[in-house]
Amino acid sequence: MVVRVNWRSWPRPLPALGFLGLLALAFCWGRFGSLPRATAVPPAAPAPAGAAAAPADAPSDYARRWVAVIHGNVPITREEFGEYLIARHSDQLELLVNKRIIELACKQRGIEVTPAEIEAALAEDLKGLQVSLKDFVNQILLPRYHKTLYEWKEDVIRPKLALAKLCRDRVKVTDQDFQEAFEAYYGEKVECRLILFLKDQEKLVMEKYGELRSSDAAFDEMARKQSTPSLAAKGGAIRPIAHKTTGNPELEKEAFSLRPGEVSRLIETPQGLALLKCVKRIPPDTTKSLDKERPALEKEIVEKKTQLEIPNLVKELKEQAKPKFFLQRPTTQEELERDVKRAIQGGAPQAKPPVR
Repeated sequence: MVVRVNWRSWPRPLPALGFLGLLALAFCWGRFGSLPRATAVPPAAPAPAGAAAAPADAPSDYARRWVAVIHGNVPITREEFGEYLIARHSDQLELLVNKRIIELACKQRGIEVTPAEIEAALAEDLKGLQVSLKDFVNQILLPRYHKTLYEWKEDVIRPKLALAKLCRDRVKVTDQDFQEAFEAYYGEKVECRLILFLKDQEKLVMEKYGELRSSDAAFDEMARKQSTPSLAAKGGAIRPIAHKTTGNPELEKEAFSLRPGEVSRLIETPQGLALLKCVKRIPPDTTKSLDKERPALEKEIVEKKTQLEIPNLVKELKEQAKPKFFLQRPTTQEELERDVKRAIQGGAPQAKPPVR
């Protein structure tokens, strides 16, 4: 199967590309949430006085190894701690299962992700975001996603790199890919302003359409007051439109039909009806040639097509693994309140489905 590249949001430079890719992967492979973990495995503590010592490899060793002790001689074992975490964080089971599926696939193919590769990928993401490691952890990971740096490396970056390696022989770069990428970066572009009318604003569109096309002042006012905050904040200004960059051929065709100052017809998009106003036409960059840019373009095409192929690979791996889950997912606050009400009224608690 040939994967076609949509060059949407890919003009150079590419800020935060790696980070966005990681976010998508994290949502694909497990919920964001803090996964409690021990930062180091302590040496096995001595057994309580009078207890027979178990061999290190005995099946019962897990139940006897200490992770803490209270009152000097009352142990908290790894088994006890494990059951404590399972009862509270069984929603993380799918993340673990998916990681194991990837690991087994890599083992079968002789693929390894090294610590150096993980650090290099993290450095690339920080460069794209233009933030320091400290700010990335303190301002993004912890407050927004409740993840530690260890979790980010192991739960997000490592699987992402592993999946990219697994996809390597599935990605082919064609002459058409090179031509489309070159056109997207260095071909003619149209600088526009955009007003997006959401799907429930059809009446407003009909009322204002004629005025918006004939009056610059009316267009400016609506662009600043439109419902999409990110567009309103910039008066409707968007990144220049190039060929093969929007994912909407109709919108691109309309944009390239406009001259400076002209307003388009209404264009259907998945988000609603779009209205474009041409600011200026940007001629192609004639200082660039496809032959000279080919190596850089190839790297970016491979990365983009790999990200498009990963969901297909994920689906195949999960179908082959056929995972089954037996733990119940943790009780939410809403479920707890519901079960309490049912118990007061004499009903049985409602059974919860297994973790998925």
